[in-house]
Amino acid sequence: MWTKSENGEPTKPLPFEVSGNNVILRKGFTKIEESEEMPEHWTYDEWQMTAEQYEVYKDCETRISEQGDALVELAELISEVL
Repeated sequence: MWTKSENGEPTKPLPFEVSGNNVILRKGFTKIEESEEMPEHWTYDEWQMTAEQYEVYKDCETRISEQGDALVELAELISEVL
């Protein structure tokens, strides 16, 4: 599942990364400016999973996106009738 993460560098991490049989997804990036306590860095949500888990995740995301598009289309049709 998604966990809050941060790096210790001014470089923004990649949103998608593959390392061996592992896939790392990142989203919700926020740049944190340099302070007395910490150098400039990024915070973000991160999900580390196996390649097999990612295939299931990707399939679910595709279905959810298609269903969302269908709901928007239905709402537009209904609004035209009303």
